[in-house]
Amino acid sequence: MVWYNLNVKRFAILTTTLIMAAVTVGGGVSAAAEESGTVYPGNGDFVKTLEFSGLTDYAVNDNSYAFAEDKSVYVCSDGTRTVYVFENTVTALDCNDGIFYLEDSTGKVYSLPYSEGQEHADYKMPEPETTITVGAYNYYLKDKSLKISDYEQDVIHTAEGEYRNLKLFGESVYAISENVVYSFTGEVATAVTISYEDFSATQTILTGQASKAFEDGYEPSFVEVTAGAYMTETDLTELDGKYFKTGETVTAKENLTALLLCRTGNAAVIATGGKGYILLADNVKERTVKYSFTPEFKSATVLGDDIYVAPYVAMQPALTGAMNKVVDVEGKIELNGVLDFVFYKVKYKTEDGTDKYGYVTAGLLSGIYISSDNDDPSHITDPDYTEQSDTRTVLLILAVVILILAAVSYLVYVGTSGKRKKDKDKVKDKDETPQ
Repeated sequence: MVWYNLNVKRFAILTTTLIMAAVTVGGGVSAAAEESGTVYPGNGDFVKTLEFSGLTDYAVNDNSYAFAEDKSVYVCSDGTRTVYVFENTVTALDCNDGIFYLEDSTGKVYSLPYSEGQEHADYKMPEPETTITVGAYNYYLKDKSLKISDYEQDVIHTAEGEYRNLKLFGESVYAISENVVYSFTGEVATAVTISYEDFSATQTILTGQASKAFEDGYEPSFVEVTAGAYMTETDLTELDGKYFKTGETVTAKENLTALLLCRTGNAAVIATGGKGYILLADNVKERTVKYSFTPEFKSATVLGDDIYVAPYVAMQPALTGAMNKVVDVEGKIELNGVLDFVFYKVKYKTEDGTDKYGYVTAGLLSGIYISSDNDDPSHITDPDYTEQSDTRTVLLILAVVILILAAVSYLVYVGTSGKRKKDKDKVKDKDETPQ
């Protein structure tokens, strides 16, 4: 009985250990998958609140604000933030006639916007204020204590907290308390809260499974992008790197239709207006549109170098070096306002004889009409053809040369016909001369 109980305990311990190991491994796999997957910021992640830990000074111009901290100046206006970084500590800010000015620790004054190498400005910063009167209120700053006198009520209020940098911009009084700028309406203080859009997170969006999304073929589908959705422009010519190559982030001004290229992680990759974008997948929904049409021909010759993996040219090709390759035409893709070109879906063979599918723009495809199985194929020009090709140019040049040579030959023939006639008459006269 003791042996049995002991083995049961050993079995329980072993089973528990294996379960814990499986959980640990499973957790590690999940964490690794999450770490390597594409994560696009959520709708609210782009909007941030400006905060400081060592605010030096500030200035106000209507709805635009400038803040100084250490060697940096932050200018915020209409939800955007611009950062200027200087060699020396910024000690003071001011605004005059709509222009922001800053003074650094060397006493030099510069205007904003600032560019490297800019000459300092001929502007004298104002002396610090200790008392300001606006309407029936007087604001008096002494030893970090702000007294607010209400002349109409004949009372004096003491603002809670310690204050500094008392200033007047327009008809509003401002002061700093604990690295926050406050505006005053009478004795009421209101914190100046600045929200701005920060798109820095879009520079490190993992490509995840995007590079493998087209390995098993691609079938076009279309989505509707929700108005107001953030979309980050992305370069899809290279998807082998760790991160997407991203550019400007914009918001959709209205609901718009886009070509869905792939989904990866929590993101969708789309194309519209000739550009590729990555955005939160929750901001797109499937849309049914008519985009597929019967092609005019069954086979064609490729006039360009690339066969694309999708009906979008600004991405990695499915095949390069496709010039003069004969392909089967499977379908015609067209959607005005979304796709920049008319595309044909084609089937081609790889070097190992495998059938693959891709897309070619109509202007780079020369159709072949097959009348019957026994007839030789005759080429017809694609009616959507819009682009030049080297092959066609060479053929045209050869045709012109042949016409010129034919014309020259004809002129030579006509020019020498008289001589040939005379020579013929001489031979005839000689033959008819009596012996």
